[in-house]
Amino acid sequence: MALLIIDGMNYFNYSAAKFNHDVIQLPFWALAGFAFHAALRQGRLHYWLLLGVALGLALWAKYFVVVLAAPLLLFLFIDPEARRRLAGPGPWIAAATVLAVTAPHLVWLIQNNFLPLHYAEARSLPARGPLDHLLHPLEYLGGQALFMLPALLIAAPLVWPAAKIAPRVNADAFDRRIFTVLAFGPALTVLALTLIPGRSTVTMWGYPLWLFLGLWIVLCAPASLDRVRLARIGALWGAMFAIFVAAFVANYLVLPNFDHRHRAAFFPGDLLSAAITQRFEQATGQKPLYSGPWIDLADLRARGAVLVWTEGDPHVLSENFAAVAPGAEIGAPFDLSFHRGDGVVHTGWAFLRPQAP
Repeated sequence: MALLIIDGMNYFNYSAAKFNHDVIQLPFWALAGFAFHAALRQGRLHYWLLLGVALGLALWAKYFVVVLAAPLLLFLFIDPEARRRLAGPGPWIAAATVLAVTAPHLVWLIQNNFLPLHYAEARSLPARGPLDHLLHPLEYLGGQALFMLPALLIAAPLVWPAAKIAPRVNADAFDRRIFTVLAFGPALTVLALTLIPGRSTVTMWGYPLWLFLGLWIVLCAPASLDRVRLARIGALWGAMFAIFVAAFVANYLVLPNFDHRHRAAFFPGDLLSAAITQRFEQATGQKPLYSGPWIDLADLRARGAVLVWTEGDPHVLSENFAAVAPGAEIGAPFDLSFHRGDGVVHTGWAFLRPQAP
């Protein structure tokens, strides 16, 4: 039932078809939530170890996991029952495991001046004045509420009509507190992070925030799940699912013929990769080893590299690229059509020949 509820959210169906780090982090967040609850309730060390592994792998997927880890850590200290676990080795094993799993990447971050964080900073616009400390949080709340509406509609039969008999639930008060922090802690952390500095957020950052919302609703619902309510929930889920399917088909099969809007899913990345590989191999006799930032420049110059850009003059190597790969030879620009619609990618490229050993 909890899965049917959250399936009404854009993050878990419509947008999940875009395979990126937002999608990759979802199973690790879910695993961390399971391990956290099991570790607190049962206290077994393997659950604490699993929690550390899940949080560590989630960080490899996306740094956004800090908004999950922060409320879980706070809960350990402020909840009376959870705080008792601090007297045992479990939480410390989890912390050590997180550090062990993430250590290679943390070392890399330090060596590269925390470069990926600059990207996140660029996506989050700074406050332009005192009013942004109010407007940006409201924009964040509004975006999340909009995406949450279909899920809440699916869950509505658990609340209305009002139940005459209270439901029997196996969960106790401690279970509810745990799932409350899992369901709302990350979202409130993001709210605090935008409220205090006044920085903007990106609505799609909400991908993993509501993973446990359905479970929380089921645990706290004031009505029992009888046949009538189950049928209503099933019907509402079916309707929402059909709407999402229709919207997906319209957006990716119909509208591109009319609105000519850029859609990342249509970017010809596979064709671009094949074209660049072929051209580099023809020019050097080898396949390219480098095609990205955050690399060892000495090793790049020794092994050769290919540089690709799709903005600006395709005949001119930018100053940034020229500084990274001096002596790179510019190849003939070429165009690639998007997989659908009339979009075209104007591609400039250059190659750095491998140096003889």
